[in-house]
Amino acid sequence: MTKMTVRARAALLPLTLVLAAHSAGAAAPTLAPPTSAPSGETVRLTLLHLNDVYQFQPTAQNRGGLSRVATLRKQALKESPHVLTLMAGDTLSPSVESSAEVAGEALKGRQMIDAWNALGVDYSVVGNHEFDFGDDVLRARIQQSRFPWLGANVMSVKSGQVFDGMKAWDVRDVGGVKVGIFGVVLPETQHSSKPGKDTRITPYCEAAKQSVDAVRAAGAQFVVALTHLAVEQDRELAKCVRVDVIIGGHDHDRVEETVAGTPIFKLDEDAVDLGRLTLDLDAKTGAVKKLAWKVLPITAKTPDDAAFNEQMKAYAPLLATLAERIGRSPVALDARSAQNRVGETNLGSFLADTFRAATGADVALVNGGAVRADRVLPAGKMTRRELYSLMPYRNELVMLEVTGATLRAALENGVSLSSVDGKPPGRFPQVSGMRFTYDLRKPPGARVTKVEARGRPLDDAAVYRLATLSFVAAGNDGYTMFKDLPLLPASKDLPSPWDALSSAFSSGKPAPRAKPQGRIALVGAPAGGLHAPPTMK
Repeated sequence: MTKMTVRARAALLPLTLVLAAHSAGAAAPTLAPPTSAPSGETVRLTLLHLNDVYQFQPTAQNRGGLSRVATLRKQALKESPHVLTLMAGDTLSPSVESSAEVAGEALKGRQMIDAWNALGVDYSVVGNHEFDFGDDVLRARIQQSRFPWLGANVMSVKSGQVFDGMKAWDVRDVGGVKVGIFGVVLPETQHSSKPGKDTRITPYCEAAKQSVDAVRAAGAQFVVALTHLAVEQDRELAKCVRVDVIIGGHDHDRVEETVAGTPIFKLDEDAVDLGRLTLDLDAKTGAVKKLAWKVLPITAKTPDDAAFNEQMKAYAPLLATLAERIGRSPVALDARSAQNRVGETNLGSFLADTFRAATGADVALVNGGAVRADRVLPAGKMTRRELYSLMPYRNELVMLEVTGATLRAALENGVSLSSVDGKPPGRFPQVSGMRFTYDLRKPPGARVTKVEARGRPLDDAAVYRLATLSFVAAGNDGYTMFKDLPLLPASKDLPSPWDALSSAFSSGKPAPRAKPQGRIALVGAPAGGLHAPPTMK
C-alpha cells in the first residue's frame, strides 16, 4: 500500500511558504525539526495524532499497539508539558474485539474506550463507524470516555443541539496560548452507518464556520480542525474556513499537503504509525513560527507501557480466545478491502461459496465492503481473530426468494458506482452460483450485459433462492430491491456467517481456490482492469 502520494511529497515546499502567510509578522516557518528549546516568547505545542484505530493490540504484522503508543506519549510529555493527543475518528467499529462477546454480551467498542482512557487521549472526533451500533451504544461509549468527543455537524433534531454528550468545539490554554479545536464527520455517515432517526449529519463547512467563529470569540489564537472526512472534503474544508491545521482520518492513507494555506495531515490505520506535529507558536499571538511533522513507526522496537497493560489486563482472557485455532486455509486469501470492491477475489468467491453451501441456496451475493481485514492472509492456520477480522460486522446469514429481474437489478446496483478512477464502492458484489459481465462504458443501471445463474442465462421471470447478509437484505449499500422482501423461514435456523466460515475452515468444505474463478467479467476499462487506489476507509 502506497503510504505517501506524489501530491503529498510535492506539498512539502509549499507548506513552508503558506505558513509564512498564516503567521503574519512572524519569521518564516521551517519544516526542519526544532532543535532547541523555545524562548520565553515562544510556546511549543506538540500534537500527537492517530486515526482509524480498530484494535488496541498490535496487528498481525506486529505493528501498532496502543501500549507502545502510550510509551511514546509519555516520552513526549517528558520533553514538553504542552502535548495534546488527538484521535481522528473510527474506533468503535469495525473491530475484531468489538465483535466478540464477554459474559454473553458483545463489547461493541467498550474495550477501545478503556484503551483510549488508559492511553490518555485528549480529544476524539466521531467517525462514521462510531454509529455502527446505533445512537444508544454511542451515548454509552461517550459517557464511558474520560475525554471529549467532538462532532460539530452531528445534531439532534429534537433539541437542535449537538449529539448528546458531544461538543462542537473546545478551547484549551496551552502555556498561555489559547488553542481552539472542533470536529466534523463526513455527511455520508447519515446513510453508510446507523445513526438514529433523531440524528442528523449536517454540512461540514457550515458547521466548521460556526465552530471557528465560536472558538475565536472564546479567545482562541490557534485553531485545529479534527476531521473524519475524505481527503477531498478536507481540501474543501480548507477552502471554506480558515484554520491553522487540519488533522484528519478516514482515508487509511498518509497525507501531507497544503490547500488554501492550510496544512493537512493524515495517517494510515491501526496505529501502525504515530503522527507528531511540533509547532512553535508566538506566545502573544499564537502565530506559527516553526512547524515540523514527523511520522513515528510503531514497531516491536517500541516498548510497551506497563501502566497501560495493567489497566487492560481484564481483556487477557478475550485475547487468549481470539488466538485459538479454528482451522486452516490451503491458500493465501486476498482480504484487501479495495480489491474486494473492484473485482472478483479468491476470498470474495470463498465467502459467497461458503454462504451458499451453508444455506442450500441457488446463488449468493456478498457486498465487498463487508470484507475488512485489508491484507492478504497467508495460507495455513486460521485463528478466531483472523476469522473476525475478515468480517467483523455482526451480520446474520439470511435467504430470500428473488426473481431473476430482481437479481439483475441487484447486480446493477453493485456495479453502479464502479469507475476507472473513483472510490471503490462497498456495494460491489462478490457472487456464487452465478457469473456476470458488466460494461463501464454504459450508464449506471444499464451496465450488466450478461448474467448466468444455475449454469444457464438468467431468466427474469424465474425465482431463485438467494443467500446474503442481513445488511444487504435490509436494503443497505443501495440494495433497496431486497428491502421489503420477506426472509425465508429457514433463515432463523441458519448458522451465523462466522459459524459458517469456521466450519469451512475446519472441514475444508468448501475450500478456497488460489485464484479467482472468472465469475465477474469487466469490459470498457483500461488494459488490466480496474486498479484500486491506495486509500480505503
